[in-house]
Amino acid sequence: EVPTNASAATGSGTLVIDGIFPLESQRRAAGVEACSGDWILEVEPDEEVSSALAWEIRAALKQPPAGDHFDLRVENYLGGALVRHGWTGALGADRATRLYRRGVKQWRAQRRQGGAWVEGIAAGALNGALRRTVGRDTAEMIDRVNRLSALRAEDMADACRPGQPALGLASGAWQFIASYLARSGWREGRRGLLVALLSGLYPLLAHIRAREVLDARAGAQSLQRTLAPVRTVIELAAR
Repeated sequence: EVPTNASAATGSGTLVIDGIFPLESQRRAAGVEACSGDWILEVEPDEEVSSALAWEIRAALKQPPAGDHFDLRVENYLGGALVRHGWTGALGADRATRLYRRGVKQWRAQRRQGGAWVEGIAAGALNGALRRTVGRDTAEMIDRVNRLSALRAEDMADACRPGQPALGLASGAWQFIASYLARSGWREGRRGLLVALLSGLYPLLAHIRAREVLDARAGAQSLQRTLAPVRTVIELAAR
């Protein structure tokens, strides 16, 4: 794990890797590279490892595991309440591969976290769970969607994929149905409805913003071409 809170991490004796990482995949790869152990436990800044889970991990690794990676449950908390149902890939997951041997997990080159794949043999799942604080209230959840959709839009623009609002709307409708019905978000009452609505809003925002990002980049390139002759004249005059 490479904590983002450098002061807190340094105080606990953790090695902090400092640098500029434009892509989330670069940051994670740098963290894994700095680890000295054979096994990696990957923890997000908004997650906590309980003492029970820590004990279970030590017990699982005490004897050579039969595989190369373990899945961990993720318990998502919203406003201090555990929300068990309704989570999709847009806002969070309820299970993820977070304990693995070095070199087993890879990340796609992108700003948005996720987009990872694992190789090797699965060793099963542990009973303990990571505790993730998704947001203290509705405002923090909206901020989360706003931030994630902006990162997704940048990735789409990098791939020269202009946003298509109609496609984003269709994907958003499917995400809402998947969250609220298929993943039983309705069981969580108003919190489940909030998660479903924001899950559906995420792809729509990403598609709309991707077009904005491409337009902004095109405008910046056009301005540079316009100013290039002016800069040349200024440089010649300064000689």
